[in-house]
Amino acid sequence: MKWRLAISFITFTLAVLLVQDIPLAQYFRGVEEARIVTQLERDGFVLASTSQEALESPSIASMETLQDAIDRYQISNNARILVTDKVGLVLADSASPGLVGESIYRHKGIQASIDGVIATGKEFTADNTKRLYVAVPIIHGDSLYGVVLSTYPLDAINSRVLRRISIIAAAGGLALVLAAFIAILFARGITRRLDRLRATTVDFAMGDLTARADQDKGDSEIRSLAESFNTMADRIARLFEQQRAFAADASHQLRTPLTALQLRLEDARSLIDEDPKLASLRLDAAVAESERLQALIEGLLVLSRADAKNYPDSQVFDLSEVARERCEGWAALAAESDIGMSITCPQQALVRAVPNALEQVIDNYVDNALAIAPPHSSISIVVVPGAKFTSLHVKDDGPGLDNQDLERAFNRFWRGRSDSTGSGLGLAIVERLVVASGGQVRLTNRIPHGLDAQADFPTA
Repeated sequence: MKWRLAISFITFTLAVLLVQDIPLAQYFRGVEEARIVTQLERDGFVLASTSQEALESPSIASMETLQDAIDRYQISNNARILVTDKVGLVLADSASPGLVGESIYRHKGIQASIDGVIATGKEFTADNTKRLYVAVPIIHGDSLYGVVLSTYPLDAINSRVLRRISIIAAAGGLALVLAAFIAILFARGITRRLDRLRATTVDFAMGDLTARADQDKGDSEIRSLAESFNTMADRIARLFEQQRAFAADASHQLRTPLTALQLRLEDARSLIDEDPKLASLRLDAAVAESERLQALIEGLLVLSRADAKNYPDSQVFDLSEVARERCEGWAALAAESDIGMSITCPQQALVRAVPNALEQVIDNYVDNALAIAPPHSSISIVVVPGAKFTSLHVKDDGPGLDNQDLERAFNRFWRGRSDSTGSGLGLAIVERLVVASGGQVRLTNRIPHGLDAQADFPTA
């Protein structure tokens, strides 16, 4: 990936340089050709003035003077000069003897200049070299005396353009080298952080559940990727920890009821012939033990899901409505134990809670209260609205709890001294559901006796 990034950046830089330099070369060529044409036109008029004197009064001396002038011009400017009369006959040639005495009337520039027009263009000469030409008519008043034809080799123009392009190309090459250096550094900076993240992923995959990526350094995309990895790693580590805790809890808590169940079944089998009635009692005890075992397993599963903390977002519920429904649902069972149920709540009390939390909290609190409430007593459900929190109270007339039990009541597998059948998971589940809803739980002894089980939910 590092080299792909670097090559991509270098290729882009090279493309930019080519797109810039190719049109720039054409521009330089046009500018240089225009400069040469302008120079040849200007100097052509100067030489036309010199040639006019020789053509008006032709003599050996005047022709030598003209030849000397065009020879010097060719030496200093690298341009070939031909001077013709008005019918295209060459009278002087800087490439002496050259074409002196020959007619070049068919030359496009000569024909145009004989008509009194300055002509420019490009041509291939006899030696197959391409030259730029400028033809300037020699005019005095209304009289045409001849033409000054200047030619300039395009190779010389190309050489000058090439020198300029070479300088630009050298600067472009330096820029390309610098771009390559920057691209490699940039690519290494990106891939280094990705390599670190990959190494962290490998460590995590090999069993190091504490491995985490650095999410505070690098570009926003890398930080976001590292943060996502850490979130995933936290969840996986938490799930592994929950699995270990569930396995440890299950093996510890199921050992006793399984042993008791096995002993009762073996005892019943040995008594089935000798004392069928006692064997039946042992089987009844085994059934009760199996029911307790089933309740324990279900509680462990519920607690495991509660520990996973994969709750949906909290929603708004009417605590008063739920409390009235659950009070009505428990009333019949409470009446069988000669225990009364009552509820005190406003018409509506909106709270925020995770789904099903309100029902489970009320059911666990009421179930615990029924287990310890004496006959002819009552259990009351009270809803107290507040600005920040709305409180749910389940109050009973039982013996209450000592201070040590009040501190441990919400621990998993805690059971009260009078509870021999519970799983010890109900209050632990209650606490997790209430905390997940953004609230808190507490148990308080009532005066003179009884217990107040409270759960506070955020007021909606």
